[in-house]
Amino acid sequence: MSQPSTSATGSPSPPTPVLGHVVVGFDGSPGAERAVDLAADEAVLRHSTLEVLHALEWVEVAGADDRFGRQLRENARTIVDRGAARARARHGDLSVLATVELANAIDALEAASDRAALLVVGSRGMGGFAGLLMGSVSLPAAAAARCPLLVVHPDHATAADRTPKSIVVGVSEDDCTPALEAAFAQAQARHLPLRAIHAWRYPAATMAGRVGFAPAVSVMDDRRAAARATLAAALEPLGEKYPYVTVTEDVVLDTPAHALITASADAELIVLTAHRDTGRFGPNLGRITHTVLHHAKSPTLLVPIHARPDQGRAGR
Repeated sequence: MSQPSTSATGSPSPPTPVLGHVVVGFDGSPGAERAVDLAADEAVLRHSTLEVLHALEWVEVAGADDRFGRQLRENARTIVDRGAARARARHGDLSVLATVELANAIDALEAASDRAALLVVGSRGMGGFAGLLMGSVSLPAAAAARCPLLVVHPDHATAADRTPKSIVVGVSEDDCTPALEAAFAQAQARHLPLRAIHAWRYPAATMAGRVGFAPAVSVMDDRRAAARATLAAALEPLGEKYPYVTVTEDVVLDTPAHALITASADAELIVLTAHRDTGRFGPNLGRITHTVLHHAKSPTLLVPIHARPDQGRAGR
């Protein structure tokens, strides 16, 4: 059972949050500092409170000398207060909570996803290996979070004066409505263009055992036309709802993961629907999502298929 200890400070409260609050996991690492920056930006866009969360896995034993435990808790409070101070320095009027929970980091983040409109984590923290892009906390959080999750990569620039890029959303033949809704809302709130990508491949039957075989032009045209129709149909309802968002429809001959990773080099944000499977060891990310999280150059927003319509939005 987690035991929260929360303190709140700051300037006069902002308008009453209409979209829930933003929670960012903070362990003091450089990647987590970038996550705090983007989480603070998101909270401002949402007119919301930001909660900076640090998890401390420590079990108190009745009657035992707890001097070491007290030191750990003091260190944890110092870390989380530093994260909260960074957020306030970035946005002086932002309402910030600093929370330390006595819990496993993954458990604390999963529980936070039930109370948050958005959960933000760095892709690699203090406990990760230098050669891995996804840390031991962020990847399980991506598989388990029940609200939209923003994963921030350690080399992402968060300077306030950086030149903004476009929002990119991946569109498949599966239900992508939650991701599309979130992507359009992000583009509108940030006043950025939206690039919607749908990837298609040669028909598998025509390629089996035929090295160097090129499908007939008519087959290519049919597949390309079907891909364009799929993308247009998915975008149409959102285009009517967000008429001021500039949208580029991009149909590419590629794998979905490679197309999105390539696009991430020139993206402010990649938005994906989190299609998850349940395996022997709990919820698993789909192959495309897993690959994009590992290799994307931009922050990645995962929107669960069951997310409430308001959860992924950055503003109205």
